Amino acid sequence: MTKNTRTLWVIFVGAEQIGKPGTRYVASDGTVTREKTLAAKFVAYGDAEKFAQSKNIRLDGTTRYIGHDDFRDSDI
Repeated sequence: MTKNTRTLWVIFVGAEQIGKPGTRYVASDGTVTREKTLAAKFVAYGDAEKFAQSKNIRLDGTTRYIGHDDFRDSDI
């Protein structure tokens, strides 16, 4: 991680593909997006869990799961 990046929790959609082209995220409105800048980002894992519950997103560990991704300051 460089000086201008932060590692944050996000909710991924699809088979594990962290950081690869085509990575899909859950956006802050609960929809699916490929735009990293639109991904809902969380400092704490528990916050991501609460968000998923509030949007009725079922986390199954395979197609919808919480994980880390690195974000440039401009992506936050």
